[in-house]
Amino acid sequence: MPPDPNSFAAMTRRQWFKGGGAMAGAMLWPQLLRAQQAAVIGAPAKQVIVIYLQGGLSHYESFDPKPDASSAYRGDFGHIRTSLPGVHFSEHLPLLAKRAHKFNLIRSAYVNSPSHPVAIHQTLTGWDLPDASVEGKNRNLTHPSIGAVIAESLKFRAPLLPPYVAVPHSGQLGRRVHYASAGPLGASCEPMDSGIPPERAHEAFSGPPDLNLPGKLSLERMHERLSLLKAMDGSRYMREVEGLSPFYRDAVELLSSGAASVAFDLNREPLKQRERYGNHLWGQQTVLARRLSEAGVPFTLVNYTLNQDHGQDWDTHVDNFNLMKDVLLPPMDRAVSALLDDLEERGQLSSTLVAMFGEFGRTPKINANAGRDHWEKVFSVVLAGGGLKSGVVLGSSTRDGDLPDERPVPFNDILATIYHQLGVPTDTVFYDKLGRPNPVLAVGKPIPELLL
Repeated sequence: MPPDPNSFAAMTRRQWFKGGGAMAGAMLWPQLLRAQQAAVIGAPAKQVIVIYLQGGLSHYESFDPKPDASSAYRGDFGHIRTSLPGVHFSEHLPLLAKRAHKFNLIRSAYVNSPSHPVAIHQTLTGWDLPDASVEGKNRNLTHPSIGAVIAESLKFRAPLLPPYVAVPHSGQLGRRVHYASAGPLGASCEPMDSGIPPERAHEAFSGPPDLNLPGKLSLERMHERLSLLKAMDGSRYMREVEGLSPFYRDAVELLSSGAASVAFDLNREPLKQRERYGNHLWGQQTVLARRLSEAGVPFTLVNYTLNQDHGQDWDTHVDNFNLMKDVLLPPMDRAVSALLDDLEERGQLSSTLVAMFGEFGRTPKINANAGRDHWEKVFSVVLAGGGLKSGVVLGSSTRDGDLPDERPVPFNDILATIYHQLGVPTDTVFYDKLGRPNPVLAVGKPIPELLL
């Protein structure tokens, strides 16, 4: 059974306008902001790191091996014991297998489309976009991403930091679709692009170019320019200036405080610590995500993408087993294991929610190119920290791994769980500049088996 729809989300925007809702929304906005801030202050999770496996991780070759499946489904990999009794992972995830007690594993997640754009939109926003495509609807204009919602809800916590960072970029499928963006929440909730970190632990990285003043421009000169904009009262550009001035002010604060520059500066991280995450791109992305979270950035999206132009490394239609064994699983295993250990050692895992997922899974049957194709009906999701229980393996797939067996979990329940841990109710409604309501989720409930 699908989750019950949130009652407010069932109201259409036309109905909202008919009932005078636009005016009511504008009048209620300050009270709603205060209520939201009060809710998130007492929430167990303070920050979120989402590791996105763009293209779709095969559960067969990772967290849900099927040694008893038929040969057409089973694949080449062996399976190994984990730190949880009776739970086995792929043989190529030895580090995460030793740490299975530190995170939760959902083995019965599903979405409703095998299309990359449609499923990416669903997993990053919680809403359907049936015509999502690279050529047409390639931006989430109607519904904000989870990162943008959390940025809007928690940005008061770290006013001198960007509330939402994408590492290394906010696009998917090689920047061809952009469903991680803010949509109706506007530019203040768009992710800051971190830039691409180095692939080696000893290489320097000072952060996004946008955090550096261009040329010889000084902070004093920047303040003079802002004052000039404010002085343009009465001109025909006044409306544009009023819209831009908050962003100029925020930019000046980011540049002048130095807090953001320090958070992005991997050169301040001890070399041994950077090496611990791995001498590869994903390792350096992940240690950067930990630095940002530790500094107080509410939401960090980490795209585990090697080919920045193509962007679908986990889309293993061809040569699945060699790619997983030699290219994809080892760096992911090391980087995520190091992240969990590092957060725990710093006393931050309980307040930092780590989620890892892609847009769907891979087909049960191995194709003629030794690959697996798109499969939306069942896949695995990792959730750790953030005040959740740990060591829970929720749900299962069938013997052949083709469908959920016990406890199917619609993906919106995973998003609802993340929101819940941050104190953002899923029936929270944001209003765009026209006063139109934007519910966080139409459907989805926190997963009770994971809540303390």
